[in-house]
This record gives sequence, structure tokens and C-alpha cells, in this order.
Amino acid sequence: MPDTRKALVTGGAGFIGSHLVNRLVADGHPVVVIDNLSTGQLRRVNPQAAFYHTDLNDAGVERIIQREQPELVFHLAAQSSVRQSTIDPAADANSNIVGTVRLISACADQGAEKFIFSSTGGAMYGNLTPDAIPCAEDAPAYPLSPYGLSKQVGELYLELFQRNYGLDYTVLRYANVYGPGQSPHGEAGVIAIFAGLMLDAKRPTIYGDGSQERDFVYVSDVVDANLAAVERGDGGTYNIGTGEPVSIRRIYELLQGIIGFDDDPTLQPRRAGDVASVALDSTRAAAELHWQPSVTLETGLQLTVDHLRRATVQRTTRVRL
Repeated sequence: MPDTRKALVTGGAGFIGSHLVNRLVADGHPVVVIDNLSTGQLRRVNPQAAFYHTDLNDAGVERIIQREQPELVFHLAAQSSVRQSTIDPAADANSNIVGTVRLISACADQGAEKFIFSSTGGAMYGNLTPDAIPCAEDAPAYPLSPYGLSKQVGELYLELFQRNYGLDYTVLRYANVYGPGQSPHGEAGVIAIFAGLMLDAKRPTIYGDGSQERDFVYVSDVVDANLAAVERGDGGTYNIGTGEPVSIRRIYELLQGIIGFDDDPTLQPRRAGDVASVALDSTRAAAELHWQPSVTLETGLQLTVDHLRRATVQRTTRVRL
């Protein structure tokens, strides 16, 4: 029998959220989307999903939860820019802590079966020594940015609500997620930003010397992890990454080869809150969620560039028309 439980996806008009909504709809779930469209786009929302244009801190959120009665909750909505969180930590906390707590509370009140929280691995563990990479979930949390701290607080609230009210949950700590549909014009998502600029024959900027390392995981693999957490991982926290640290300079070079871009990057000082190196050990996710990444970096980069190329052609065609 197919799973037809109603699913709520916050941030369902965004990059990861829209991919998840499409998969849930395809699998036969009734889907409800809440998104304030601060970074998400209405055109991304699957037409078969019910859509509410609202913020998690708006007065009507509790009424939406009461009306829709979601059984599965995927919480992806967030202020996700590390840089912006250092500029305005109060706004980051209002979005990522207060909004999350209101959602958790409303879902607990209405008897939701499972709450799946999109957290961060890249900003959770702080600066790691080489011998600590890839990093496992039991490493001390040491966020260097308000964004990372806000996600840690959200995790702690879920633990509290499970103890006090029995709300079942799973925390997924993502590495750097990339893939088709990520905006090349935002502050987060270095692969989309680099590729978008290169395709426009513009020089991307690297903050620092490019030696900083990240763990890049493809968006369809992240969607798979969310779906795996529906039936598994109750009360658990899981890294969702490849375990392979890749330097920003290496990403630049790989994209140069795919796109045929010759110019060197512009270099700017390293930004506050950026960690030097991180990669996530997903052994626990493999054992308990039965999840592991399947898309290689080279394949994922090619798919991302191909999507951006198609989008560029479509945009140019519309302008000419």
C-alpha cells in the first residue's frame, strides 16, 4: 500500500524544498507548502500542493496546522545565509529559532506523527582538525555563526518536545547541498554562484585563498534522506554528506573544465563565520536510515551546469520575444 499520509513542507518553494515536494507528490502524498517567498519562488511550487504564502512567525500559522492536520512535517524553511546571520543575528534568531519553536509547538498540539528537521552539519561543528575529518555526529557542536547556533537550538527544542509531549522527530544535518534549481544569484550555494557567473563570462569571487574545504552533497540524495527518515531514525541525529572534503579552489577548477571558462577568480578576504574545513561522516545514516549518497561530484556538477545552461537559454529567448 502506498503511503498517503499528508505532508507539510516548510520552505517548499525553495531549492531543496521544491525537490522534496515534487517527490512527495509523485509518491502519492497530499502535500501542504508554507513559504514566505523571501528566497523561494512561487513557480517552483508543485501545482498539486496546497500553498500558503506566509511566514512561520505570522499569526495564522497555528490555524494552518490545525486546518490541514499534517501527519508528516518536513521543516526546511530557514534564513540560511551564514554571512547574513553575522550581519543581523537577531533576524536570524527570529526566523530560525522563534519560527521553528512555533512550528514545533503547533505540530505537537495537533498530534503530528513525525517531524523531520533540516539542520546543518557544515556550520554545526566549527573548525575541525584534520584528524577529526570526516566528522561524526557525536563530535562537540561548536558553531562559529549565529546560523549554526540557531540550528543547534532547534535541535534542542525537538529533544525537549519529544521528552515532554512525545513528538517524534529526526534531525538531518546537511553538508553543502547543491544541484539544479539552486539560485546562482544568492549568497549561499557556491557551486550555483560560480557556475552562473562563469556561464555569463564573469569572474567569480573566492573569499579567502580557496583552500577552505566543504562536503558537497547532491540535492536528490538529500531528498532521499528525508524520505528515509519518515520510517526510520526516530529521535536520532544524522549527518547527510559524502565524507569527502573538497576545496573551493577545486570546485572552481572543475567548473572551469565543464564550462570552458579560463579566467582566474577574484580574491577577497575570508568572511566571518566561515569554517576552514568540514566533511561529514554519514556512517550512522547508512546503518540506521539505510541511506548513502549516490551522485558523484563530477556527475552532480555536470547536471547543475546543464540545468543552468537551459535556464539561460530560456531566459534569453523570453527577452528576445
